[in-house]
Amino acid sequence: MRIVFLFSFVLISFTVSGQTKNYLVTDTGDSLYGEIKLRNGVFLISGKNGENQINADNVRKIYDKKFKGTIVLHCNLNLYSDNLSDLELGYMPIKQKDTVMVLKEIYTTEKMNLYFGTDDLKTQYYFYKTPSDALPVQLVVRYFLSGGLDSYYNNRAGYGGEKSRIHIEIDKGYVNQLKNAMGNCNTISETAWELLDYRDYSFKKLIKQYNNCN
Repeated sequence: MRIVFLFSFVLISFTVSGQTKNYLVTDTGDSLYGEIKLRNGVFLISGKNGENQINADNVRKIYDKKFKGTIVLHCNLNLYSDNLSDLELGYMPIKQKDTVMVLKEIYTTEKMNLYFGTDDLKTQYYFYKTPSDALPVQLVVRYFLSGGLDSYYNNRAGYGGEKSRIHIEIDKGYVNQLKNAMGNCNTISETAWELLDYRDYSFKKLIKQYNNCN
């Protein structure tokens, strides 16, 4: 009899735990538990008391493994692609998309935090946040094709040798963003800025240097 009671208690506890492990936190500090879905900028939470709908602007954090992050950010995302088939010859203007990102905080320091997220196409995006920023700020990058005969004929000095061939160029907008954010740090060399890649390990290395600035 005692064994049956113990088994029933464990089963009930497991069931309750399974029902409440997913939840979100609103901007007022309230926690809502249940099955969570994101649809058209609105979070749908299905729990024992029915379904709630919360606008993404009113959600601060979410705890659900399928979202791969916890920080909710409604933003105009600056889109990019590094797939050769998507690139065009010449400087490509930035395209934006009004969307909701769920970011993962991947590096936390006193002066700057680093965040990572992906969109519906699994494209990787990075964001940073300093103590003076209200919300994470996207680090912007874009790729485009350069070179070719037209470029060579129009600017032979600039497109001589290997550059006359069509090749991928990278607009590292994130470099100027971080230079402005880290403006009071003069110990980061120009070489470090030139070698800065749109990768987490590269950003972490730079942020570590920034935190060592006096």
